[in-house]
Amino acid sequence: MRHLYLHVPFCTGRCAYCAFLSGPPPADPATHVDALLREAAARGFPTVGPLDSLYCGGGTPALLGERGFARLRASGLFTLADGAEWTVELHPAAVTAPLVRTLAALGVTRLSLGVQAFDDATLARCNRRHTARQALEAIETARAAVPDTGIDLIAGLPGVSPAEWTRTLRRTVSLGLPHVSVYALSVEPGSAWGRAGMAPPDPDLLCDAVAEAADALAAAGLRRYETSNYARPGWECRHNLNTWHGGDYLGLGRGAASRLGLLRRSGDGDEETLTPEEDALERALTELRLAEGLDLEATFARFPLLAPRRDRWTRLLADFRAHGLLDGANAPTRRGYEVLDAMERELLG
Repeated sequence: MRHLYLHVPFCTGRCAYCAFLSGPPPADPATHVDALLREAAARGFPTVGPLDSLYCGGGTPALLGERGFARLRASGLFTLADGAEWTVELHPAAVTAPLVRTLAALGVTRLSLGVQAFDDATLARCNRRHTARQALEAIETARAAVPDTGIDLIAGLPGVSPAEWTRTLRRTVSLGLPHVSVYALSVEPGSAWGRAGMAPPDPDLLCDAVAEAADALAAAGLRRYETSNYARPGWECRHNLNTWHGGDYLGLGRGAASRLGLLRRSGDGDEETLTPEEDALERALTELRLAEGLDLEATFARFPLLAPRRDRWTRLLADFRAHGLLDGANAPTRRGYEVLDAMERELLG
């Protein structure tokens, strides 16, 4: 196993848009490392690696603290290959110089900060527990220890005018970050906004906001290498690329998904064994999210059992290209990203 996701399902509060599995931290969050070790052993992975990528997400991984991360590194749960990527998600309010210096010393190579917005009123509506100033300070503190630091933004947040979104993008570009993720707001049933019956953002306005982000980031040298992710060349998230290339990965911790051969395990622990064709289809079509595009010859060489779909897929992709949804490499254009789910449904049919 070369790719591992570790979930830290603790939060000191809940954001209004969040439907992920999380809860308050235990008295000693570092004990979560023991829970991860027990789960790994029970699932037949007493040691995982050597890893090409390790991703610690949440929740709020920073709640492990310096002691918890040191304990994790010394636990024997995983080994890292030379040049491995180790990402840790951080809440801006939890970023301190001692924490990020400790993470860097332990081998963390990449930090991802959940900024979401640079406007205090917007952050308050989202029940985010940081201010715009804290976010900017956290970014600088994180970059000083780990240069490969990126941020997440959310497009379509309620109350954000087009002018405010433009200011958010200008502020983002001015930071000169190597990686930015822009996620389109989805009002999930399990979130506070979903339970309150909040309407989803207007689809046309949401598409406009994402398109504006793509243009602004491209002009700043950040290539859209996946539906929601932008990076300078060479700064792409390798862990996520493995997922979108249809690679296997192990997830540990409550809320962590896994993909191991034909076995798919959801974040709530449900397991499903796919048929070989279902597995091949799912892995092949994730490639459509990437800037490299869907290489049909490589796909059919990798998944021979999909060969009966060759003629139909060839026709469909030609039609998508003719309508300006794919470029010559079968990668989504801006319009294509807006209807990506519909294209995938056509190919699955």
